[in-house]
Amino acid sequence: MKMRSLLSLSIAGLLSAPVYATIVTGKVTDTAGQPVAGAEVKIEGSRRVAYTDENGVYRFDDVKQPHIHLHVYSSNFIHGDNDLGDVDTDQNVDFVLKPASVENIVVTANALQSSVLESVTPVTVIGAEKLRKIEAPTLGETLKNAPGVHSTYFGPVSSSPVIRGNDGPRVKIVQNGLDVSDVSRVGPDHNVATSLASATQVEVLRGPATLQYGSGAIGGVVNVVDKRIPQYQLDGVEGEAETSYSTVNNGSYTRADVTGGSGNIVWHVDGFYRDTDNADIPGFASIDPDEDEPNGELESSAMETRNVVAGLSYVAEEGYFGFAVEQLDNEYGVPGHSHGHEDEHDEHDEEHDELDGNHEDEDHEGEEGVLLDVDMTRYQAAGEWHSPIQGLTNLKFAAAYTDYQHAEIEDGEPGTVFTNESSDIRLSAYHEEVNGWHGVFGVQFNHSDYNAVGEEAFTPGNSTSSYALYVIEQKNVGDVTFELGGRLERTTLDADASEIELEVLHEAHEGEEHDEEHEGEEHEEHAIAFNFPDYDFTSVSLSAGANWEYQEGHSIAVTLSRSERAPSQQELFSAGQHLATQSYEVGLVFDMDDEGHIEETLKGVKEEVSTNLDLTFRKFTGDWGYSVSFFYNQADDYIYQTSTGLIALTEHEEHGDEEGLPVYYFQQADADIWGFEAETYVDLSDSLRLTVFGDYIRAEVEDDNLPRTPPMRFGSELSYVNDGLSADVGFTWYDEQNNVASFETTTDGYTLVNASVQYEFATQNIDWVVFARGDNLTDEEARVHTSFLKDQAPLPGRNFTMGVRALF
Repeated sequence: MKMRSLLSLSIAGLLSAPVYATIVTGKVTDTAGQPVAGAEVKIEGSRRVAYTDENGVYRFDDVKQPHIHLHVYSSNFIHGDNDLGDVDTDQNVDFVLKPASVENIVVTANALQSSVLESVTPVTVIGAEKLRKIEAPTLGETLKNAPGVHSTYFGPVSSSPVIRGNDGPRVKIVQNGLDVSDVSRVGPDHNVATSLASATQVEVLRGPATLQYGSGAIGGVVNVVDKRIPQYQLDGVEGEAETSYSTVNNGSYTRADVTGGSGNIVWHVDGFYRDTDNADIPGFASIDPDEDEPNGELESSAMETRNVVAGLSYVAEEGYFGFAVEQLDNEYGVPGHSHGHEDEHDEHDEEHDELDGNHEDEDHEGEEGVLLDVDMTRYQAAGEWHSPIQGLTNLKFAAAYTDYQHAEIEDGEPGTVFTNESSDIRLSAYHEEVNGWHGVFGVQFNHSDYNAVGEEAFTPGNSTSSYALYVIEQKNVGDVTFELGGRLERTTLDADASEIELEVLHEAHEGEEHDEEHEGEEHEEHAIAFNFPDYDFTSVSLSAGANWEYQEGHSIAVTLSRSERAPSQQELFSAGQHLATQSYEVGLVFDMDDEGHIEETLKGVKEEVSTNLDLTFRKFTGDWGYSVSFFYNQADDYIYQTSTGLIALTEHEEHGDEEGLPVYYFQQADADIWGFEAETYVDLSDSLRLTVFGDYIRAEVEDDNLPRTPPMRFGSELSYVNDGLSADVGFTWYDEQNNVASFETTTDGYTLVNASVQYEFATQNIDWVVFARGDNLTDEEARVHTSFLKDQAPLPGRNFTMGVRALF
């Protein structure tokens, strides 16, 4: 007890400092003189926050720091800023905000936390209100309509974001700035273990963001921001709860989050429960269905998820420190495998038909096919200390430890178990202005222990450690904001010894007819044991950019960056059949020729080096606005996985039957990736807005196309908002994809039509939202080119979601 008291006093002493006590008040209005209600006013260098009332008035009592710098934030306006300097008397500070035609949200994933319109790099932020409208069970499907963002779509149960054609180890998924530390970067069947249930916003940084997040972010960053660690004082209790039902999969979803506090102590609790059956689809799941494949149902696509988060913070005027714990339990099917061994299990067909559609078995264990049973516990801490010493304005600390495990269960029997224990620690120091430059320098440490045990363990157990130093500086000169940055990172990978056994059917590149054409042909088998050395990489990344507001409400941003990326453990050491992608994977370190012969000596591996140019045009005032970005990325030693045309044979021990799996080989070659993304808004009236967006990506490597490159896309939405009623209707058209890699098939185009409506009303102290949403209203058969399962798992059919939300 005595130790707790000492700790509390120590924290309180560190986070408190005051000398003066003044009152700061004022009024926030727009350019027409109308008050701006609900605007957030912050005092830099403290945890003090005030919100304007219906008259636009804000007030701070007992401000105890001499230097006062005010920031005003409102999503519908360009943000305000006023540095008063050192003061010792009461202050009255008014702000006049210019309206913005796009939602202007502060980007927490940026080291300097600039707004969407001030950002030097292309960024999209989805706020809480829109997030509630588009939220899907997976992160990739939730974000897939953001410009430049697609989805890996491994059925409705698993998908990750694809940013400008990059996914897997090139896209960093973080929760409040820290790595989610699951195994979603290893395989597309592994769902991202991050919750959107209480997210306040999701930030998508396109293009290289390695300076803050490491070489794993060379393609982009997705940051999920939530309230698990409260950062500001709150007297009382606030929160929201929601329940909804979806017709396409008989899905129920219930969530709640509550935050409360008194004095310096603030707590938070949130959680959700989702339960779905198999998804309905138009027609058959497979392009070439089996005789017994059901029509109108995507087998093994049910899911059941429970998630609980609890956090506690100590918040003083000069800083805070908090801690949170999360527990995730997720069980979901992996589509595309239900008929893989159909001939061997005819006796179970009747039982499977009974269990697969009605969900009577709560744990889904009676279903045939592949299930993933996920268990994750995550501990997260964060703190901030304002003006700790002379010369520093802020010191930030964040750390997370994640214990992740999932078991792959096939036909009711436990199979491969994947585990990942990971730590991520970051310390950032913000310095005072020096010759007009202000910025941040920091250190980051990340370590993960990955292991897989079982028949489908296609990568050996390994550990990855990285240490990094980074610095980002910014300076305003007139209407131009300059930004410079650099990062030095050291990555070490240490893998256990493993054996690769590859039995190849030669000349299988003639296509799917290999079974008959080469029946009885001799096979070649290799079984070689390898001891891996430690792989060390030193990555240096640099960037320079500028944002010029050449005319009021119009800006041009340009960024030039050179980023280096260390290969991931999957890219290096894969050696075996990957159940999820129905392929046999061979990693970079193995020297394999065109005939499938693997040398006994390991091959050298280089870092991937990416030189990227981004050019972004924005207009954000008046009754219309736009954001258009053009990008070009030239990558040396680009790491990609491509089909070799070879067939690896597998044998079922019980029956002696042989099956073939295509061999995918990780290779390195120079690549060029370029394209654009654009979004335009037009206000047709005070309550009616038309939005149009589109993107295009072209990706080539040497004399071939990169596989699974997203097709060209175009979409539009008409939205209406008036007196609590809001509605929208829109469509997204996907072009056919003919620019395919060797041994990759083309994909037909399709059009998706969606609509939603919601009504808000208040009763006493509760605000209610009743909503309904329709997806794929034309019941279109849509196959996603970026998906490994495009020929086995189309998008869900027509779906209606209905629900109610309460805010208190």
